[in-house]
Amino acid sequence: MSYSPKIKPALVRELYLLKHSNGRKTPMTKLVNEAVEQYLERNVKKYGKQEIDTNRNAAYGSHS
Repeated sequence: MSYSPKIKPALVRELYLLKHSNGRKTPMTKLVNEAVEQYLERNVKKYGKQEIDTNRNAAYGSHS
């Protein structure tokens, strides 16, 4: 079974409105991916890649 997180309905509505606000009709999945990428970039700078890698290894097990 794959992970399928729930997004708050109010956020889905905002994404839908944003999707239709530009002439290109950008897919909502692309908008979400861009938002998550920007969030991760900011937090990697804030917390540092080494700490994130350590947490990832603890969560998933090290495969080095």
